[in-house]
Amino acid sequence: MSSYKPSDVFPVIKRIIDFIRQIIVGDPQPIFVITATLLAEGHVLITGPIGSGKTTLARSVAKAIGGTFSRVQMSNETLPSDLLGFVVYTREGIANIVKGSIFANVVLLDDINNAPPRTLSALLQAMQEGKVSLDGNVLELPKPHLIIATMNTTEAELGFMPELSLVFLDRFMSNVQTMYVGKDEEKQVIKNSYMIEDMLTTSKLVSPVSLSELLMAMSAVREVYVDDAITDYLLNLVYEIRRDNRVMVPISTRGVISLYRLSQAYALINGRSYVVPDDIKAMAYPALSHRIVIKPEFRDVIRPADVIRDAINRVPVPR
Repeated sequence: MSSYKPSDVFPVIKRIIDFIRQIIVGDPQPIFVITATLLAEGHVLITGPIGSGKTTLARSVAKAIGGTFSRVQMSNETLPSDLLGFVVYTREGIANIVKGSIFANVVLLDDINNAPPRTLSALLQAMQEGKVSLDGNVLELPKPHLIIATMNTTEAELGFMPELSLVFLDRFMSNVQTMYVGKDEEKQVIKNSYMIEDMLTTSKLVSPVSLSELLMAMSAVREVYVDDAITDYLLNLVYEIRRDNRVMVPISTRGVISLYRLSQAYALINGRSYVVPDDIKAMAYPALSHRIVIKPEFRDVIRPADVIRDAINRVPVPR
């Protein structure tokens, strides 16, 4: 057990969220989800149309937590070594390791679905194990370590960019979906555009939390209490989705674990040290939507969010 109380953690989380909300306007739920993913030690996929704030959201998270940050614009020419690094041998046979972008605390991979399959495969070990193998050398990634990948849904839907494989998608703990903001929020973005860019680019800005405070909050997630009745409710929800005849591929156990951990982190974000059914309901969408594959005959009328909503409506809530 940790020596600190939940009350020690709540102010840390609030400072992170308040900082990001200075930059990101509109619906705060994407901020809550990406913060929960960070606290639950996962990785996040941000999807949305062109110019909907995906990269800005990712950069604001990096600024909020400090540490090191790297950004890679993915293309069909991005090599595994561009991300992981490589080994250079001297004439004496001494190996010099050159670390790649993946070794930052926060790694932004823009337009992830534009990368070649070989490069995406090279990321799997880093995302799953927190390690990288370079020519027989196994290197630990820093902690905290958050990969934020963005995917442009406009070009994907038009067929200009390939879709990600299910194996790769399953490595993301959550999927944050961004949308265009309303007229009033867009006016605010326009008027504050210089200020927002200055906040994201300046090196003088002090992050609202230290890495040690963040690691403390991440440790606290593991101790958030989940009653057996709540765990059963979570499983009943997942099994209801697996039984849905509109779903082609069943949700993996990794997806179930992601929902469990996100719900613990979301409870902390809401000032509680225990999970309630509403935490499960809220996190079901980001934890499961990118893992649900709709059968071809239903794709014109049904989306993954519809399947999740229907399951939530059918499964009884524990009392």
